[in-house]
Amino acid sequence: MLKALTVSNFKAFENPVTIDFSAIGNYSFNTEAIKNGIVKTAVMYGKNASGKSSLGLAIFDIVANLTDNFVNPRNYINYLNRKTNNQLSLFEYNFVFGKSEIIYSYSKSDVRTIFSEKLAINGKTVIEYDRLKDKHKLFLNLEGAENVKIDLTQLNFSALRFIKSNVILKENDENTAFNQLFSFVNKMLLFWSLETREFIGYTPNPGQAIFSEIVKRGHFKDLQAFFKEAGFEDELDHRIFNGTEQLLIKYNNKNKLDFGLACSSGMSSLLLVYYWLEDVSVPEKCPSFIFIDEFDAFYHFELARIVVEKLRACNCQVLLTTHNTSLFTNDLLRPDCFYICSKDKIVNAHNATMKELRLGHNLEKLYRGGTFGK
Repeated sequence: MLKALTVSNFKAFENPVTIDFSAIGNYSFNTEAIKNGIVKTAVMYGKNASGKSSLGLAIFDIVANLTDNFVNPRNYINYLNRKTNNQLSLFEYNFVFGKSEIIYSYSKSDVRTIFSEKLAINGKTVIEYDRLKDKHKLFLNLEGAENVKIDLTQLNFSALRFIKSNVILKENDENTAFNQLFSFVNKMLLFWSLETREFIGYTPNPGQAIFSEIVKRGHFKDLQAFFKEAGFEDELDHRIFNGTEQLLIKYNNKNKLDFGLACSSGMSSLLLVYYWLEDVSVPEKCPSFIFIDEFDAFYHFELARIVVEKLRACNCQVLLTTHNTSLFTNDLLRPDCFYICSKDKIVNAHNATMKELRLGHNLEKLYRGGTFGK
């Protein structure tokens, strides 16, 4: 799981900011939102232009380093923070896999250009280089990679990724953790719940047809059940039209309308959510980390709550951004699962106040009243 990320000189963040998923409290309710001492399901608030979207892109910057999965460079335009003259963004990820803790840090000038990397496993540095200090020196201390020669002047991508792709490492705890890092990052998924198909991670294919894929995987009946649970009362049907599966809304035995033309923005957004989350119950297909920006932009508050409850039940880490304060409640999560984002600090409600927060507290009222900071 992702334990923490610190980022600086990246988009909205000029100075170092940290999101820490291990900064939890001792709450006895909604314990399923926490896994092994790390927040598993989180909701983030913040004013417009407070850095919520920048944080999502920062978390998923690692996908461009370590995988072949889809990353649209357009999302990373204006990579560096505009207020500083520093030409490098700095990232430090802290992951925990079982008993192993990994710290992966690097510097970049844009989403594809890496200047330095450092990987430490359980406090031991196993890979490190900095092209600005010495463009020829690479420190490598992984069993099985002793004789690997890497010319940093010719390498135009991550040294970690080169080792993963070209070296057969010995079986030991360090190398297992190294491989777990790649497995986790390879299954990370960010998508926008607004009127866009854009996403980052999870798959190298940027152009899948959403509904055709749902039918192809045999999930049409499950989609119907999902929509019913969300309060969509009309029956669904489908047909092949111009060689492509078409989703229909069935009003009676004779009248069927194209879903894309007849549905609301909320239901269209819900179809997108279902598409990405339909396989979460299958361990090998379940994403490792899901970030949905403005996840409920088109949802009624009851539907937004249903989506959070479904995600809370998933066996993966989830971070959602929203402006819907009705979700800021202990009935749904707990104080250490609600994060408040600004360009200078990211903190959860538990650590944003000296007040002892309990199950009976109205967190939404406290948030609106400024208890957790402005």
